[in-house]
Amino acid sequence: MEQTIRLAIDGMHCANCVANVEKHYRALPSVIDVAVNLANNTGRVTFDPAQASVDDMLKVFDDLPFTAELIAEDAPLVDEKRRAKEAAERKRDLKVFVVSAILTVIIFSIGMIPGWHMAVGHFIASVIFGSAATHVQAMFAGNILLLGLTLPVQFGCGLRFYKGAFDSLRSGSANMDVLVALGTTIAFIFSLWITFLPVITNNWSDAEVALAINEGMPYFETCAMLITFVLLGKILETRAKGATNQAIEALINLTPPTAQVQRGGAVVEIPLAQVVVGDSVLVGPGEKVAVDGEVIEGSTEIDESMLTGEALPVMKQPGDSVTGGTVNTTGAITVRALRVGSDSTLARIVRAVEDAQGSKAPVQRLADKIASVFVPCILGISLITFCIWCFFVPPAGANTLLTQSLLPAIAVIVVACPCALGLATPTALMVGMGKGAQLGILIKDGEVLERLGKLDAAVFDKTGTITVGKPQVVLCSLTPENLRLAAALETKSEHPLARAVVEYAQARGLVLPSPSSFRALVGEGVEGEVEGHQVKVGSSVFVDGASVGGFEFSDEAKPDAQQTIEELKQSYGITSYMVTGDNAVQATRIASEVGIAVDNVFAGVKPLEKAECVEAVKAALEAADLRTGLKQGARTVAFVGDGINDAPALAAADVGVAMASGTDVALEAGSVVLMRNRLHDLVTSLRLSKATMRKIKQNLFWALIYNCIMIPLAAVGILAPALAGAAMALSSVTVVCNSLLLKRFH
Repeated sequence: MEQTIRLAIDGMHCANCVANVEKHYRALPSVIDVAVNLANNTGRVTFDPAQASVDDMLKVFDDLPFTAELIAEDAPLVDEKRRAKEAAERKRDLKVFVVSAILTVIIFSIGMIPGWHMAVGHFIASVIFGSAATHVQAMFAGNILLLGLTLPVQFGCGLRFYKGAFDSLRSGSANMDVLVALGTTIAFIFSLWITFLPVITNNWSDAEVALAINEGMPYFETCAMLITFVLLGKILETRAKGATNQAIEALINLTPPTAQVQRGGAVVEIPLAQVVVGDSVLVGPGEKVAVDGEVIEGSTEIDESMLTGEALPVMKQPGDSVTGGTVNTTGAITVRALRVGSDSTLARIVRAVEDAQGSKAPVQRLADKIASVFVPCILGISLITFCIWCFFVPPAGANTLLTQSLLPAIAVIVVACPCALGLATPTALMVGMGKGAQLGILIKDGEVLERLGKLDAAVFDKTGTITVGKPQVVLCSLTPENLRLAAALETKSEHPLARAVVEYAQARGLVLPSPSSFRALVGEGVEGEVEGHQVKVGSSVFVDGASVGGFEFSDEAKPDAQQTIEELKQSYGITSYMVTGDNAVQATRIASEVGIAVDNVFAGVKPLEKAECVEAVKAALEAADLRTGLKQGARTVAFVGDGINDAPALAAADVGVAMASGTDVALEAGSVVLMRNRLHDLVTSLRLSKATMRKIKQNLFWALIYNCIMIPLAAVGILAPALAGAAMALSSVTVVCNSLLLKRFH
């Protein structure tokens, strides 16, 4: 038994923050799995409820510099409170940056433009010391002005870095805030030393003091520019991260904020969150359907393209089901609410996408390992850099030894960026998974995404997958009475074959009674009681325990089936197989039509035996590898089915692909769900998988190569601290923007 909770986490800034949270959770024996996502600041924790409670899971943050809130299972799709909080934080961050930027421009102008520093210094010194002020006094006055301008930047605008560094160190780890705070503080303290050198030596006229101050110029502009660049980087990063979640926002916006509900004999408009199961919801022409439910009054055409991709509206009459988020195009209808809030189809789709976005691809493990030791290694490199410059590089002039040693060491600390490592995978996953959702493809987690790109073979169920899913009975060996009983039981099933049996019986004028009991048997059909008879319908029909005959079916291949099979083979080298309960004649006919080799057809297979076919395909491929020696290691096999009676096969496959037009069972059945019931979307999912993995690898490569290049440049003195800060800020933004390019996938 296990329980999974989702958390909204505040205060994380880099990969080290993620590693810190995950480390604390993994130290608990009750925790089975944990995944923290820096891109959307969420976490998912799976634990044993027999050993710990939800409160115990939240108490972990008592020892961490972050705060967390539990995301309730029935939480609304739009958390207005959290949205308002995030908007306020963005507004505050922008104000802090503007103040920092204005002061930094002034500091830079005075400190770096030739002649400005001394001109301002002489003016202030003449006011304080009189017209006979010395050169040293003028320099001191100019530096005091720079100090006064830098203080609000260093300890006002940069206060967040000190708080973050303190909290991080208190929890036993070191994050990006530690690097920024340490780098700017060293530069600030050094600048203080240079500024107050005349006071310390009590020498206001000595030429050596003037030379020392001049050649060991204070670096207040470096402190200010570092903080300003990092603040700018965080603002750009936050905006870019927000753009990665636009697909989720688009899904959420499909639901209307309010609904027209009949209450107490009157129609009232209430917030969607207040609608309960059983409410009668009115939907006018052009309005969005607010809930999943059943039409009880009126008829209309519903645009279901958001779920099925079907361009033409679907006719709906009393008794038909409708899905929240779809659009009523013509007549007014009344819908009885059957699923609301977190139980609705759209909410479950959104939750599935969010869970997928919060998962990790196996390729991220390397980045996690690097991030866990990143900051200590950088501090070590910085110390080595300082020592080399201090002891092995001759000083260029009076009192420049400390200057020339400190600046490269500071640059090393500041240029190192663990943020890019932390954002490399989650941002690409968020954009990729979101794009998939827009295309009607739900990929449940990062590991499945990576496996999709490594497929060697695909095993297809025939009915509803290779074929259109509208089979017809071509042969029936049942008596009319037994046919009536079997068809009555099948009225409760969603399977295409069940619908074919019902239509066959109704076409012969049989009146079908309502079953008094019904149970779906995984992989074996259905059973129940009809008019006092125990009926079971599977590969054969049984009435009161006796076999009374069966059915043979015929179906047509989907229009895109042949193209899909061909593309899988030609473009990706994937071998296709087909499994069906039909006889060999029907099976080979369909296989030949779509381009599947006759030798790759499993006919007469019972539903529970489909999993064995998947294992057989994998074993055959691996056995062939051993004979030829062409490929070593396990093969990756997908099973593609309708999700109705394929659960064992979907679970047995490395990648389980469920095809359905938004049906409930498909959302739960597959690790990949093709919502639009288009077989060619399997090819699209492969392309999306490869494109997303390509972005992840590009991001990780950039994050690693950036640090490998920039740290040595900083260490040898080529990269000044201020430029190092700008480069560090740019690296994170680059990773996020590269991920956003996935939005162009089509």
